[in-house]
Amino acid sequence: MKKVLVIGLGASGLAVVEYFLKKRVEVVCVDRALKEGFDLCPLFRDDHEFEVFDFDLIVVSPGVSPDNVLYRRALAEGVELIGEAELALREMRKNKIVGITGSNGKSTTVTRIAHILNQNGMRARALGNIGTPLISVVDQLEEDEIIVAELSSFQLEMMKAKVFDLAMILNVSPNHLDRHVTMENYFLAKRKIGECVKEGGRFVIEGRVVKEYAAHLDNFSYLVLKEDLMEFVKLACKEFGLSDEEILEGDKSFKSLPHRLEFVRDVQGVHCYDDSKATTMEAVSYAVKTIGKDIILIAGGRHKGGSFSVWNESFPKKVKAIILLGEAKNVIASELKLAIPIYLVDSLDEAIEKGLQLAVRGDNLILSPGCSSYDMFTNFEKRGEAYKRGLENESKRYDPDCSSC
Repeated sequence: MKKVLVIGLGASGLAVVEYFLKKRVEVVCVDRALKEGFDLCPLFRDDHEFEVFDFDLIVVSPGVSPDNVLYRRALAEGVELIGEAELALREMRKNKIVGITGSNGKSTTVTRIAHILNQNGMRARALGNIGTPLISVVDQLEEDEIIVAELSSFQLEMMKAKVFDLAMILNVSPNHLDRHVTMENYFLAKRKIGECVKEGGRFVIEGRVVKEYAAHLDNFSYLVLKEDLMEFVKLACKEFGLSDEEILEGDKSFKSLPHRLEFVRDVQGVHCYDDSKATTMEAVSYAVKTIGKDIILIAGGRHKGGSFSVWNESFPKKVKAIILLGEAKNVIASELKLAIPIYLVDSLDEAIEKGLQLAVRGDNLILSPGCSSYDMFTNFEKRGEAYKRGLENESKRYDPDCSSC
């Protein structure tokens, strides 16, 4: 390998750059914006026209569309294209690898499996779309370590290598339709995980997914599980020899991840939850179902495709009011046919203030957006942290002497 082009300098792109530089491979980067102070390698805008396209490999970050000009040029000139996840997983094939995808619950499932395995004396790492690029640990792994990888549709859509000992599709609901356009395309990207199972490996799919997409599964051998994420956790752990008792014991110390229906604090008797990770309509419906009643919902952001009308069925008798913000607020409001108040605001702080004004003691104020964060925040984590800061400020306003605020 002499020269590599990296398209996209997000977390995974940067990790790829560092990986190749350590191996003394020449690296060139392109990104939508030039980053001030970046000096690891030559950096150009992603519309740069290279006179000589002399690259041995093109590594594409997950957020880069196949419509990208350099992506298309690589295809035309026969240069190998690969994603960061596949690049890493090829190097990890000596390790046991569990690959997990789905529309909702991936991060929690991946983390839970790794936690239980570690609690039972095994060495496991939760990596991938959960936040730690796979390529960043390739040179650190011991052969007995188990990789539990969360994989998005973006990471899977161009994957080809047989790398998974166990592959799972937890669920499929409308998501990323701004990229995939149709649910069929979205599922076919998810299905790639099954195409990349090693000889003798297992492919597991949730039952409703099988029912919905049976026509696209004719040539696959798979096990069907019911709609229960803990069943996927148990099956994965049993693959490594754990008993039901060991799994339950290991799970006792598991703590939910931040921004996943996370209880934050009470403000004047109002229970406040951060569910910023809920970027699909179905994830919001799940949050509403879980909390159950007396909900003031803060939603909105950048629309990812699909119809918000599904909330017309899941919200009645549970949601008392909805506060909408972001680019999608007018779209959401137009699709909701609910006999409850709907308020449009311009900022998250305004939404928090309005929510606490509307709520009474015992109500539940939930940030569960059903949209991506990219109109107002760089990621869902930043959005969730801003929500927590807003709640803290409101706590101090209601009770300036509060020592726990």
